[in-house]
Amino acid sequence: MPALRKVVAHARGGQVLKGFMITASEGELSTLANSMTITLPPELPIHLVDSDVTLSVPLVGLKALFFVKTFEGRNRTDEAKSFQMAPNLDGVWVRLKFYDDETTEGVIRNTHDFIHEPGFFLNPPDPLSNNELMYVVKNSVSEFLILGARHSGVCRTNFSMDKFSSNGGFLVE
Repeated sequence: MPALRKVVAHARGGQVLKGFMITASEGELSTLANSMTITLPPELPIHLVDSDVTLSVPLVGLKALFFVKTFEGRNRTDEAKSFQMAPNLDGVWVRLKFYDDETTEGVIRNTHDFIHEPGFFLNPPDPLSNNELMYVVKNSVSEFLILGARHSGVCRTNFSMDKFSSNGGFLVE
């Protein structure tokens, strides 16, 4: 059953759009993003808050799409942008730097989606944040660093980028 989600779209030029977007299914966003392959359409229909206007927003023009709890946000100076220790979430723990020098960490699905798709879902580090989930548009990322990986409760953080496997990937020691 479709669900209406609160979203805040941050455009590459700095414009911020607040509105609603229909997603394919109900449930917690983090569960939704981690349980199946989800691709966003090239044009996102966003119904602007306090308006009868629905805009078709090009995905490639965005820095990121934030699925939020409220439109007011929470102006917390202590909001965590990184994990203090390895996150207790299955997936790949990454640090991102955007083209505008903003940095954040999060957990993404351990699939090839973040390589092949135009963007990827990122679970943010702060559970008290207004952001429930982010969709990061890859052309807005200037640096991408893998910090660790967790699968079924086992965390790996010792990545050796100078030791390659036979298939060209890096080895986890």
